[in-house]
Amino acid sequence: MRDAAKVALALVAGIGIGAWGIPALRAQTGPHPAYVVTETKVTDPAGFTEYMRGEPATLAPYHGRALARALPDTREGAPPEGMVSILGFDSLQDANRWYNSPEYSKLTELRRKSAASRIYLLDGVVK
Repeated sequence: MRDAAKVALALVAGIGIGAWGIPALRAQTGPHPAYVVTETKVTDPAGFTEYMRGEPATLAPYHGRALARALPDTREGAPPEGMVSILGFDSLQDANRWYNSPEYSKLTELRRKSAASRIYLLDGVVK
């Protein structure tokens, strides 16, 4: 009799866990934030200033916004050779659409001529 009760309790617990876990798993499949992290060493300040003036207008249509842009205060490891920028987007799809957009492509050449950059796209975590 005790074995039957243990099996019944395990079955009820499994159903409860499943009822709670399935919605949580579904919630993770929806859009979640994404970030573009850029390390930039400016070689032509005038050209890079022009790039910076044009960047905000390219972000807006793709739900992008500048979150941080500064020389980093490095705590461990070798510091980047220049400024670090973090751009936030509503989703990885928005970040990719912005990076490949015609509007940003026009600025890409200007950035490449005026700075050396490393760019990373990061998929954010579900809140």
